[in-house]
Amino acid sequence: MILRALRTALFQRRRRRLLAQGDGGLLREVADGLTLPDVRQISADGECGAYRIFVAVPPSPPPSGGWPVLWLLDGNAWIAGAAEALAMQGRHPETGEIDPPLIVAIGYPGADPYDGGRRAYDYLPAHSSGRVAARFMQGAPWFQPGGVELFLEFLTGPLRDAIAGRYPVNRRRQTLCGHSFGGLCVLHCLRSRPSAFAAYAALSPSLWWDEGRGLRDADALVDTHPAGLSARLLIAVGGREMPDRPEISARMLTDAAALADLLRQRGPAGLAVEHRVLAEENHLSLPMAAFPSVLRFAAPRG
Repeated sequence: MILRALRTALFQRRRRRLLAQGDGGLLREVADGLTLPDVRQISADGECGAYRIFVAVPPSPPPSGGWPVLWLLDGNAWIAGAAEALAMQGRHPETGEIDPPLIVAIGYPGADPYDGGRRAYDYLPAHSSGRVAARFMQGAPWFQPGGVELFLEFLTGPLRDAIAGRYPVNRRRQTLCGHSFGGLCVLHCLRSRPSAFAAYAALSPSLWWDEGRGLRDADALVDTHPAGLSARLLIAVGGREMPDRPEISARMLTDAAALADLLRQRGPAGLAVEHRVLAEENHLSLPMAAFPSVLRFAAPRG
């Protein structure tokens, strides 16, 4: 791992030269970098810091009740793939089987796909494990968790109100989607704010975190659901989650299936649970492969 990191660091100078090449022979540059013309970048300040908000506007006009909304975590990493899926399916919604949603992807300032420290704080509750080794593996001391309630309060409060004030959206057709730690954040939101969204999509959720905290919290998730809850939950994992770490891969598959079974058997009647395994996908490829299905889940054709 250290050798790979060193090689990557040494390659960056060559990579900059490759990106900076000018015209030569047959090839002529026409633009520097790829732009997403249907995506707006907006800054927003919350109690936990500054955020970069990416908004992908559907290619078709909003229905009478407003656009559905797909809220997407790790926005820097996934907005391009999600926006392209929306652009393709949204131009022919009958074939794409969606009511094209507005996508609001929440990220952080900077060019990196992830901000490890910010996302650990925003997406995770405080550690309950006292094992130093476990806490170190999960990001401590430089990636401290514990801010998920503050983050969700910002997302479901001022940020959602600001988006509704700018775009014609349907407040009753909104979905929260997250991957990995973001998937765990989605499940935490379902437990702490079960009526905040009409649907929840947890992609490769890190149920192993904090010595299996996600599964240990499942009983509380069941017990705290209001009797009249009406919501949908998608749990999706890759069949090859961690091919280089087979034990963790097997656990992620087993834990996701166990959580889905628990919620189906003991969850409230108003919670519809879907569990999908994308057989050929791994932890990093899953979101890109799943976005077309996530759009159909979040905004099915009415």
